[in-house]
Amino acid sequence: MKRHLKYFTLSLCTFLLSAGQASVLMTTLPLPGLQTSAAVAAPSPNAEPGGPILVITTTSDPFSNYYAEILRNEGLNTFSISDISSVSSEMLANYDVVILAKMTLSPAQVTMLSNWAASGGNLIAMRPDKQLSTLLGLTDTASTLSNGYLLVDTSKAPGSGIVNQTIQFYDTADRYTLNGATSLATLYANATAATSNPAVTLRSVGSSGGQVAAFTYDLARSVVYTRQGNPAWAGQERDGLPLIRSSDLFFGAASNDPQPDWIDLNKVAIPQADEQQRLLANLILTMNLDKKPLPRFWYFPHGKKAVVLMTGDDHANGGTIARFNQYKAMSPAGCSVEDWECVRGTSYIFLNTPITNAQASAFTGDGFEVGLHVNTNCANYTPTSLETFYAQQHRTFSNLFPSVPVSPTQRHHCIAWSDWASGFKVELNHGIRLDTNYYFWPPNWVGNRPGFMTGSGMPMRVADLDGTFIDVYQAATQMTDESGQQYPFTVNTLLDRALGAEGYYGVFTVNASFVA
Repeated sequence: MKRHLKYFTLSLCTFLLSAGQASVLMTTLPLPGLQTSAAVAAPSPNAEPGGPILVITTTSDPFSNYYAEILRNEGLNTFSISDISSVSSEMLANYDVVILAKMTLSPAQVTMLSNWAASGGNLIAMRPDKQLSTLLGLTDTASTLSNGYLLVDTSKAPGSGIVNQTIQFYDTADRYTLNGATSLATLYANATAATSNPAVTLRSVGSSGGQVAAFTYDLARSVVYTRQGNPAWAGQERDGLPLIRSSDLFFGAASNDPQPDWIDLNKVAIPQADEQQRLLANLILTMNLDKKPLPRFWYFPHGKKAVVLMTGDDHANGGTIARFNQYKAMSPAGCSVEDWECVRGTSYIFLNTPITNAQASAFTGDGFEVGLHVNTNCANYTPTSLETFYAQQHRTFSNLFPSVPVSPTQRHHCIAWSDWASGFKVELNHGIRLDTNYYFWPPNWVGNRPGFMTGSGMPMRVADLDGTFIDVYQAATQMTDESGQQYPFTVNTLLDRALGAEGYYGVFTVNASFVA
């Protein structure tokens, strides 16, 4: 379990709650590898631990590198990465499974991959080059479907445990008919209108146990767009409320550009991106069973199914000290912070918050996080102005709290989020590795629906508009004290769905403001 903790579980500081078979972790930020220089660092986004899985990428499309992040999130840490230009038949012979990212292939590369699969290899192709259609058992219809839905066949092994409702994808899917392949998921034109075209397929090839699978859309691109919103809406104020926020990337009903919401709020209860990632993981494991079982790490420590990430903003109200002392009193006697047994939380503070350096340092030493609440004066920013806000406010914070390390996590005051990625880039420039600015709000849009605005409950690294990795994790804030959500209904619903038959596992980030 320690290997999995290094890169994506949420904190050194936790509180373990048990209720029969249902166990939940309550914790603070940040990621273990982000805490201090003494902690084990999270791997590079392009790290490749090695093993029987090969991810084939292409320099022509940075989104192709995101499959490594998907595998890491799914606990499949036995993979290598290679650009298609370096792949040879000799290299392929060393691997059981190949994930082929979306790319254009040469005829020689098509032959190489086809021969490898026929000799017993397991190939999973993402929005495959049409030259692979015959190998995949598909017939191209020369038509496409963009930003639609799909329904997974849960009666088949790869679909086991996946939601049996339609879910959204965000890419252009090529429409095929089956010509020897078996459908594992079907494309839908909308939430209820099925097509005759598959979304995911599987076919056996050759006489040596080879199998070939296809996602007819680019899963990596779809996951990024599900999590980070509509790139075409970046920099737009759409909800009619002053200031551009991350929620504007999902809000459809702009007065000057009315469109459907990016996230179908009738599906917001489902972590739609996570379910599709899990489908890929299931497919890998199923396809490789005749060769060897593949190790897969669980999402959270101790086999837990949910994490409640406790954060709050202290706008100089002075509530941090009392709240943190309350958490300490709630913690079991003799609890271990590093073993996720203590109640802990994060406070993002204004620079004039009434807490001393000694008090903040003591709390930090005890496993809490006291961090700067970057303030853009509730105004939109440019990359340059945001860099200035960070530099000036971090300098002041360090002068006021010289014994407190600069926080490696962040949430902006007023949730200012003026474009697609400059917030992430400025954060990374200042050593911040986890962001909570994706915020399920405003109340009239949320409609008291517990769920996943970003289609995910998993902290994962983000991507720029062109798909280039940015080494900052996104942990969306699904529960707030200003979104019109009812409590304990909201948290109970999220946890029930994580612990129950749905299996909607996740890290559920809370913003409960610190008020004296």
